[in-house]
Amino acid sequence: MAVSENVSSCSMSAMWDWSHLSLSGTPPALSLLDAATDLLVLERNFAGSLELCERGLQIIKTEPKETKCEQAKTSLCIIGIQSLAELGRWREVLPWIMEHYRTPQEMPHNVMEMCILLYGKVNQPRVMLELSSDWLKLPANQQLPGYSRVAELHLIHILLPLGLICDAEDLVGDSSVFDEKQRVVALTAVDKHRKLLQLEEEKLKTQDAQLSQSESEAKRQTGNMLTNLLLRILGLVARLVRKVPFRNLSLALLLIAIILLRLDPGTPVCYGPMSNLLLLLRNIISGVSQKPPIRQR
Repeated sequence: MAVSENVSSCSMSAMWDWSHLSLSGTPPALSLLDAATDLLVLERNFAGSLELCERGLQIIKTEPKETKCEQAKTSLCIIGIQSLAELGRWREVLPWIMEHYRTPQEMPHNVMEMCILLYGKVNQPRVMLELSSDWLKLPANQQLPGYSRVAELHLIHILLPLGLICDAEDLVGDSSVFDEKQRVVALTAVDKHRKLLQLEEEKLKTQDAQLSQSESEAKRQTGNMLTNLLLRILGLVARLVRKVPFRNLSLALLLIAIILLRLDPGTPVCYGPMSNLLLLLRNIISGVSQKPPIRQR
């Protein structure tokens, strides 16, 4: 299974279904399809190509449902998707397609392939996850010749990029999806992606361990710095204490104790003896802070 398909190759392969038809006597939409293809591929006039596709699809709505009309409708949608992608309007692709198909399950396999490739290319595989899964589950689609191709693109561009390994293994294990040769190639792709995921997980675990170790080292260094700073402060305080009189030192320790206890004078614990003690302390502090009067001789 080739995994290097791009949007352009899908659009060209979609046109093979109708390229052998003669434009004479065919629905008018085929003439617009031919012109839209020239604008897209040769002139790279994406806006003009999209406009012709929309005109052709409007014409097909009024035509009786025939094989030629359905092939032309499919190819017009493919060219329209390519034009929208080239215009940078890829977000409008699904709403635009749903204007011409009642449900996503009714999309032809060519259109579904194109959508899977497009949203895989713009790294938005989750947009197509439910749509393509439901399309593959529909029994009517399982009889289409392009069913295996859609399943292959769903596996490579949707399931594996999203890391849905179990779903990928279930798809590969379904005997109605791939033949034996395709299944071997698909299993190889799944195993390869699983190994890549395991390597990424191990890498993330290593990075987390290194980050945790760095944080622990930083915390240890910070703790050592704080410890050294505290020891220096305590040493400085000890030297100052030796120079302070015992009375002043006792008073300072008592004040510090009161501050640390965070006693609120408005609380009941401060009433009675405690309030008297606080008043006494204020008087002592006031007396200590006042300078004695200078005696005149």
